[in-house]
Amino acid sequence: MGIGEQLRRQAGNSFLAGDLNMLLPRIEIQGDRQVIIENHEGILEYSNEVMRIKCGRLMVKISGEGLELGNVTLTDLTVAGRIISVELL
Repeated sequence: MGIGEQLRRQAGNSFLAGDLNMLLPRIEIQGDRQVIIENHEGILEYSNEVMRIKCGRLMVKISGEGLELGNVTLTDLTVAGRIISVELL
């Protein structure tokens, strides 16, 4: 049993249970300057104006100006620039 499963079992039905699901993406939008995505599965499209990120059954489409990737790991990434929209597809 992995650490994520142990944490989910300990949390039970508490308000933290959703945050501990390592299979679901977590998306944080910081104003119009940055989007942080946790638990992604890869970058599908990359340009200065559009980025599409695979997140399980969802795809996250970020549109903007001067978009750049930063802090990319196997599961987490940051998109910076002028964010115009974030769509869940």
